[in-house]
Amino acid sequence: MGLWKGAWYLAKHELAKDRWKSLFTLFFIGYLLLFTVPLMRDGFIGENGPFGNWSLDFIYLSILPVLGFIANKTMMRSWKENSYTRKIAQWRTLPISSKQIALGRIIQLAIVLFAAQLVFFLLQFIIARNMGVDISALSFVLYGASWFGYSLTMGIGYVYWELGHSGKTYFFFNITYLAFLLIFSISLAFLDIGNIVSSSLHAIENGSWWLPIITVTIGVAAAFLGVKRIENRLEKRTYRA
Repeated sequence: MGLWKGAWYLAKHELAKDRWKSLFTLFFIGYLLLFTVPLMRDGFIGENGPFGNWSLDFIYLSILPVLGFIANKTMMRSWKENSYTRKIAQWRTLPISSKQIALGRIIQLAIVLFAAQLVFFLLQFIIARNMGVDISALSFVLYGASWFGYSLTMGIGYVYWELGHSGKTYFFFNITYLAFLLIFSISLAFLDIGNIVSSSLHAIENGSWWLPIITVTIGVAAAFLGVKRIENRLEKRTYRA
């Protein structure tokens, strides 16, 4: 089986298995909108205080990439049962290459992330417009594309740790990275440097149409690099549960 055919087979298999579990992502998106739309509206009109600025940045920087991950049994049991290691160890007993596993997982990530963020940004735009935010549809599409590029890049980083390390190591990486993003977001707000979310939206409104091109290009480059890095990691890592 060729590289792309095998990778696509793995991606389809995982997507089909998690079909109904995707409903949790939809509920989570609705919950996320309750917080982000009011904060985005206030940030767009310049009424966000320090709390609103750092919390909106933190939510976007930390949670948007996670929309590419489905809350399934493998994820929930990662810490206790080292489930990702067990799954990959089983796959490696089959005629499936490490590169197919890496590429298939990134394809799955990209599909889920695109679908989830399409719903998120579409609903966010509709609700924000109804709340009085004056922004064009084209600008919001470019704004959403910018964050998709960022999310894809960071999501691939998460996949590297997800597939290439034990469940406990993956957990501690996530906690450490979340702490870094929290400190980073708070620092931007209290040093009065600005708000990333609102600034990106204003920049696109003011003609910075190249911003989504840059982030999506970086995301695509990260995908190609990620396949190679994940493949190498899968070849070298231990699979003892």
